[in-house]
This record gives sequence, structure tokens and C-alpha cells, in this order.
Amino acid sequence: MDKKLRRHKLQLEQIKKKLLAQTQFTEGLQEHEGLRDATQELSVIDNHPADIASENYERAKDISLHEKNLLVLNKVEEALEKISVGKYGYCENCGKAIPEARLDAVPYAEFCFECKKKAEGVPHDYPRPIEELNLMSPFARTFMGDKDYTGYDGEDAWQDVDQYEKLPHVFYRETSDESDDTIGAVEDIERISNDEYKKQLPD
Repeated sequence: MDKKLRRHKLQLEQIKKKLLAQTQFTEGLQEHEGLRDATQELSVIDNHPADIASENYERAKDISLHEKNLLVLNKVEEALEKISVGKYGYCENCGKAIPEARLDAVPYAEFCFECKKKAEGVPHDYPRPIEELNLMSPFARTFMGDKDYTGYDGEDAWQDVDQYEKLPHVFYRETSDESDDTIGAVEDIERISNDEYKKQLPD
């Protein structure tokens, strides 16, 4: 075993030892059936949610860290197994050697730089929030001017807002020909007010 491989093996063993100590300390977290068992409270029903918010947050954080530690521990054990069979330091996707600088930083790395970038997907310099890639109308950006689309899209919404902003005293005068009484009426008979109806009744 060469010097570099021995160094990485020592790094992995140290990481494994540290992770084992952390996971043993938090091993019982997921065995709790509910928040009552975790907080040792007789009942959480009579408490205001804010009274147990800190305990709930801390428990959720501890469980998340515990799961992350278990995931990293599995990767460390896989890397140690690769060292024992002579397959350590090679990308699992393309098969090329992982750069030494990457192994020094993350000794349990599974992929090279390029494959890791592809696995992570969209780069961080994406100009819009990354969630918009999975959002559909009306929450995504829906400017459909370049497509054969006749529905109400983001461009129409922007034009409506732009016209609304140009109206003087928009809160003090009607913005259209319709009044509050006639908005939503489908037939003409629905536009007759109670006062008009009473005038038509015989005395």
C-alpha cells in the first residue's frame, strides 16, 4: 500500500471513529414513538404549541443530523472496502481517477468533479430560484408570447397590474363601468337591486 493510500485510509478510519461515537450517542432518537416520549412529558395536549416548539425543533434537528451521520458512515465504510479490494480513488460513474485534491478534502468521495456537477444538476448561478424549474402555472414565470398560447399568462397579468397602477386615486373611484352591485352578475335580472324591486311593487 503506497503512502497516499495509507493516508486516505487513516483519514477514513478517523472519520469512522468520530461518526460511530456520534451515532451511538443519538442511537435512541428514532426509537421514540412521539414527541411525548422524546420530551418525557406526561402529555403535550394541554400545552400550547409554542411551549414545546424548542423541544420539537431540537428533536427534528437531532434526527436529521443522525440520519446524515449514518449516510456518511455508510460512504466511509464503502470507501474502506474499496481500499481493501483495490478499487479506491476511481469515479463510480466514468471510471476515471478522482483527483488527489478531492480525495484529500472528501476521502469518501464517490465521483470526480465533472460527474458530481452533472449529478447535482443545475449550477448555483441559475438566475431564477431553482424551484421554478418544477413549478407550473400560475406560480412559475408564464410569459408565453413566443408560443401559440391564448390563455391568461404572466404577460397578461403584468399588463393588468401596469394599467391598474396608472389609474389616479385608484382606491377612491371606480376602476371600471361596473359597480360593486353589478360585479358577478350573469343575467340582467340579477342586476336589479332591492330598492328598484320595491319601487315596482304596488302600494
